[in-house]
Order: sequence, then structure tokens, then C-alpha cells
Amino acid sequence: MENLLLLFFIWLIGTCFGSFFIVIGLRIPIGQSIIYPRSSCSKCYHVLNPFDLIPIFSYFLLKGHCRHCHISFSFLYPLTEALTGLLFVLIFYQFSNQPIECFSLLFLLSFGIIFCISDSFYFLLPDSLMLLFFLFTLFFRLWFHPLSLAYYLISSFSIFLLFYIFYCLTDEGLGGGDVKLFGILGLFFGYELTLFILFIACLISLVVGLALFTLKNFSIKTHFPFAPAIFLASFIVALYGEKFQAILYSIL
Repeated sequence: MENLLLLFFIWLIGTCFGSFFIVIGLRIPIGQSIIYPRSSCSKCYHVLNPFDLIPIFSYFLLKGHCRHCHISFSFLYPLTEALTGLLFVLIFYQFSNQPIECFSLLFLLSFGIIFCISDSFYFLLPDSLMLLFFLFTLFFRLWFHPLSLAYYLISSFSIFLLFYIFYCLTDEGLGGGDVKLFGILGLFFGYELTLFILFIACLISLVVGLALFTLKNFSIKTHFPFAPAIFLASFIVALYGEKFQAILYSIL
């Protein structure tokens, strides 16, 4: 019972962080402060009161609508909050006895949710957040590196160069933000796991694209954000990557 209460408490904390990550992902790309102005309805601009901002609960209490103008709020908000809480629980449950790994994955999760929101709404990964992500990753790797530090630095540079060449030679596909993102992930994971992330992210995008195409909500020329697939793949690799990698190598 105590463990369940602890996990529920961690989930609640995760939903609160998820709500904050949404604010960052929505405001930073358009140059707004994350502190001021206070959260308000996007149509009537009525300032939301504290009871309207309780993660998940407020959305269902208000039935997904503004209490003043009755415009519908995106279901992406409670979904992101619930998913962030769930990932907090999953990370804590699996790495509670490994504080360094637990911290690193919570750090990756934080930037992952923010970038997913930013890319989903604006098709943009802001340079200011990308620089902050890089500096945190570099600091983490200087402090903790299971393999040699040179391995991670070379991996980062090699991955960035590879994707930058691909970006320069093609008109479609990866954006500039994705190139920088993969370079940082190379520093975080090393080149082998980063290439594995690319493989899984492309597979996820293919499955989602085919599903949308089948439902006729998607054409062959429609662009959709790649960051959510990248970070979903990153968490799969972070949690189970070594097992999947061993299976893949045995098959090959």
C-alpha cells in the first residue's frame, strides 16, 4: 500500500511538471515569458484561476471547455500531463536504486516533452532550448561517462556531421532542429544507440503515417513533427535499448 501511495504521489508530481512543460513548449518558441502573462483562454483571453489549472482534473471538471466563452481546449493538455506522470513513475520504478540513471532520464524526459510540444504546435525546436539541452547534456557527460568521454564527444560530432550533410543534400525530411537534436542525443547515448533511436523513430513515423494515410487524414506530402517520434524512441532505447540491441545483433 505504501508503495502504491508513493507511486501515485510521484505521478501527481509528474503531472504538475507536465503542465509546466506545456507552458514552456508553447511560449518559448513565440518569445513569451513562461512567468508572465498568466495563463488565459486563447479566445476570450480571460485569465484562468488556480482551479482551472489543476493538471487533468480541471480539464474534465470543465468538460474540456473554457468556463467563460466555452471554446474547446485541446485534449493534448491532459494527455501530456498524464503521460508525463506515467513516465515519471516508470523511470522511478525502474531506476530508483540507480540515482544517476534516474536523474539523467528525468532530465531527458523534461526536454523531450518540451520539444514535443514545441514541434507539434509550431514545427520548431527553438535554438535557446536546444542550447540549454546541449549544455545540460555536456555537463552531465563531463560528470558521468560509463565509456570514455572521447567516445561520446566523437559520437556527437559524427552524428551531427552525418545528419547535417543529409540535411544539406535533401530538400525534404529532417529539419535543422532535428539535426541539432540528433547531435545532442549522440552525446547523451553514443553513436550506436543514437542510430538505433533513428531506426525506431523512423519506424514509429512510418506506422503513424500509414495509419493517418489510411484514415485519409494525411497525404503523401503532409509534414508532421518528428520530435515526438525521436523522443519516444529515445525512451524506448533508454529503458530497453541494450536488450533490443542484443536481439537485433543476434538476428543480423
